[in-house]
Amino acid sequence: SQSMTSFYIYNPYEKRTVEVPLTNCDAFISLLKCVIGTGILAMPLAFRYSGIAVGTVMSIVLMIVLTYSIHLLIHGMTECCRRRRVPQVSMPDAVRIAYEEGPKWVHWFARSASFLTTCVLVFGQFLLCTVYLVFVAKNFKEIGDQYGEKYNERLYVLVTCVLLLPLFMIRQLKYLVPLNLVSNFTLYAGFALIMYYLFSGLPDITARKLVTPPLEWIEFFGIAAFSLTAVGSMLVVEAHMAHPQSYLGIFGVLNLAVFFILLSNMFFGIMGYWRFGESVEASVTLNIPRDEILSQCIKVFIATGIFLSYPLNGFVVITVIFSDYNRSSERNRRQVMIEYMVRFSFLLLTGVVAVGVPNLAALTELEGAFSLSNLNFLCPALIDIFLNYDVGYGRLMWKLFRDILLILIGVVFGTVGCTVAIKQLVHDFRVTLGHV
Repeated sequence: SQSMTSFYIYNPYEKRTVEVPLTNCDAFISLLKCVIGTGILAMPLAFRYSGIAVGTVMSIVLMIVLTYSIHLLIHGMTECCRRRRVPQVSMPDAVRIAYEEGPKWVHWFARSASFLTTCVLVFGQFLLCTVYLVFVAKNFKEIGDQYGEKYNERLYVLVTCVLLLPLFMIRQLKYLVPLNLVSNFTLYAGFALIMYYLFSGLPDITARKLVTPPLEWIEFFGIAAFSLTAVGSMLVVEAHMAHPQSYLGIFGVLNLAVFFILLSNMFFGIMGYWRFGESVEASVTLNIPRDEILSQCIKVFIATGIFLSYPLNGFVVITVIFSDYNRSSERNRRQVMIEYMVRFSFLLLTGVVAVGVPNLAALTELEGAFSLSNLNFLCPALIDIFLNYDVGYGRLMWKLFRDILLILIGVVFGTVGCTVAIKQLVHDFRVTLGHV
């Protein structure tokens, strides 16, 4: 097994070729698009569960830990490239290589671990896209109810799926950048306009809690994790960059985007909770008046922005399922047809789940807890443990202790967060069946 100095023997960044690469600016825009979405609008609800003081501290700590784990993950994946002398590996490939580099007794589990990672990535993005559909449907239903007949929310989900179909068939990430630009513009226009409602009629801040009982913090973590995590998208953006070495580092593309996202989340969370208090909804857009033109414009802007986010987050799933990362320069017509069929099936399935359980808060918590525990804690830590098995874990084995701590946090948080959310979803699904 080669040591970490294998960088000097083989530099994967020099060998990497991307058909239509992203500039650093493209990557920054795409990162913001990946992460800033429905999550930021749920942050006021998260602060309701935690209180302003606890929420602020936990947001900063959570963001530092999550960013650190993504750095750890990308360093691990790059080291896998060096050891196998390939320009690029997907996350499931990195897990397989790490298991093969680890102790002999885990070698047999390498392929299974790789497959499980693929399933986790796909399921995480699947939940995210389902949340997007429910969000878009809820907001457009509020406007529809104001001006026309009151149709069932599930009908709005179906219409959203039909409208998404042509956009979801775009196969090149580069051609999604214009969509992301429009999406960012409409989202930020909506966020800017919503300030009017957040700043008007603010009560005395002493009426809001600074600290809540620790048991309620679990739900804060679920929602905050959802608004901060998009590991699959973050890896796809890095994989398609013209200069991937600019991605990490103190002032790298990732850190700058993460810092911007943290400030946006905290600002929205504090202001939304301060303004609406205990009555805050799973998305702050559902708190603003239904009958005012400005509030309706806000809902259209933000729902359109989220609608246009779906193709990028769905793109991550397609990349993972086909695990190509541009390995084959020629894609024959049969492969392309299969990809179109997978895209159609994915859109259809997210629609079915959104129709079955349109509970925005519970879906948000489930996606946050599931993705955070598996992709931000377990995967980076396991890859690092096995890659360092022959090389050593540093002074006083600090790397091993760090990785074990990440695994413990991931297991505890994932188990508790997913259990709370699933209980709520099961209850909702029974209610849906009762209406059928």
